[in-house]
Amino acid sequence: MNKLLSIIIPTYNMEALLPHCLDSILVDGALERVEAMVVNDGSKDGSLAVANSYKERFPNSVTVIDKPNGNYGSTINAALPVAQGKYIRILDSDDWVRSDSLIRFLDALESLETDMAITHFTILHDDGSKELTKYNDYGREPFDYGKTYQLDDILKQGYIKYFLMHGLTYRTQLLRDMGYRQTEGISYTDTEWCCYPVFKAQTVTFLDIDLYQYNMAREGQTMDPKVISRSLTQMEKMIRQLIGFFESFDTSSLSDTRLAFLRRYYANRLRFLYRCHLVNTPHDLF
Repeated sequence: MNKLLSIIIPTYNMEALLPHCLDSILVDGALERVEAMVVNDGSKDGSLAVANSYKERFPNSVTVIDKPNGNYGSTINAALPVAQGKYIRILDSDDWVRSDSLIRFLDALESLETDMAITHFTILHDDGSKELTKYNDYGREPFDYGKTYQLDDILKQGYIKYFLMHGLTYRTQLLRDMGYRQTEGISYTDTEWCCYPVFKAQTVTFLDIDLYQYNMAREGQTMDPKVISRSLTQMEKMIRQLIGFFESFDTSSLSDTRLAFLRRYYANRLRFLYRCHLVNTPHDLF
């Protein structure tokens, strides 16, 4: 591995927002340790030109992959086999990282040997407010930051609140060894990023770093309720993929703790889908 951290940046028609995303990564103290992997998913605007301009400026820190449109999962599948980082994470091109936090995160990764590193993230709402999201249990932070735990010991605590893509970084070889692939052609496959590695990961480390800045204010964002209401069919397909993965996996290799956690995770995803359907059910049916 030539880099400490690879950051996959799925990009589709993000010409206006991609520069801010890349500028947050390509800072002094990070350039030698980070690989920014812009995966252009058949954009129809100038996203590819923007990515290539950054590649020219930072040839040792930026990788550009140009491919036909295949939706979110296809960008991850294109980047993972060629990533140069010991660790790997995703950063959507309409979001960004705190540059000072990125330096702290890289410093922490230098001394870690872990399958999963979990950091905080901030949600930026459309009313201008910000919400810092930590992995806690009703306000209690039960984990020692910087300590590497056996994942089963952590999962005994129960469901980890906000176990979402924005906070997750993995050891790259873990994903390669398990043959990790995301479903292509549909949205919401970041759920797979949060779920499938849990079947194989053995260690986890929590870090007291607010890294990812999650921009919920952008119109058309996939978690916008209006977008979700139009995309329930894709969400249903995603749930079927999750169930299919579970059914095909040799669960005899999993501890009772791991199985219990995964069942809770699956149940939570199903509850979310049911709530979305209820919200979209015409009121005159009741």
